[in-house]
Amino acid sequence: MKHSILKKTAALFAALTVLTLTGCAGGAVQSSTPQPEAPAVTGNVTVTVFDVGKADAMVIQTENSVTVIDAANKGDGKCIDKFLTKQGIDTVDLMIITHFDKDHVGGASRVINKMNVKEVLVPNYESELEEYKNFVEKVEETETPVTKLDFGASYDWAPDDIACTVYASERDNYGRDEENDFSLVMYMQHGENKFLFTGDAEDPRQQEIMALGLGKVDFLKFPYHGNYLSTTEQFLDAFDPKYTVVCCSEKEYADPNTVETLENRKIETYYTCDGNVTVVSDGKALTCTQEAPAK
Repeated sequence: MKHSILKKTAALFAALTVLTLTGCAGGAVQSSTPQPEAPAVTGNVTVTVFDVGKADAMVIQTENSVTVIDAANKGDGKCIDKFLTKQGIDTVDLMIITHFDKDHVGGASRVINKMNVKEVLVPNYESELEEYKNFVEKVEETETPVTKLDFGASYDWAPDDIACTVYASERDNYGRDEENDFSLVMYMQHGENKFLFTGDAEDPRQQEIMALGLGKVDFLKFPYHGNYLSTTEQFLDAFDPKYTVVCCSEKEYADPNTVETLENRKIETYYTCDGNVTVVSDGKALTCTQEAPAK
């Protein structure tokens, strides 16, 4: 791999790596396997996608668990910890950092500092970005367990009545500007509803995701902030979502070709620059709402 990092940082991260997780809700690192069958529905599941500009920050809540996927840019972690604190929640059961670009890992230090984060799941590479180094330092300071998901491996996560599998990238090198294709991807089932969270997967990574054979999904977190790629049409054909959320800003909006494609396919689309998006699943139906941004 082309990436390098200070020996101290690499050593810290290596020391914090947890090879196998235990517990009733957790899962073990393993080779890629088919998604496990979803358990019986016992309550609603809520997905909140935050308005944090061209960046990713999401919270998934079941009756007894909280999962965070990415924490946007430096300073954006406050959106997550304030959102949870307002509900009287002080614990994150699993934080997934899809990859180490600053608009995904930047706010993670704040969340780890303010919340009791039981476990962090990350891809198996390092970065030289300051936001990544701050994240590693905060993990060490708080003694937060970290699992590095190796290339080609998957991780099962099944709190309450959802069944999730997180898939790592198949390769350790995608060429120039390769970090986006290291994105961890999570597939989630809640009753009859299926969700796909894609990080910043670009063309090669999207090909890998399609090869998993997951079938159609009801909800798609659109990959890579709405960029239109050579695989976009094929990707939408493969997953045929009913709803999608694009994480973008007004200044850095989704590609016009993407907007047109989603409109032509009649996919109900939400753009986070228009406000936080809330998706509620009761195991059969999905309800999507969007709140206007605070002025």
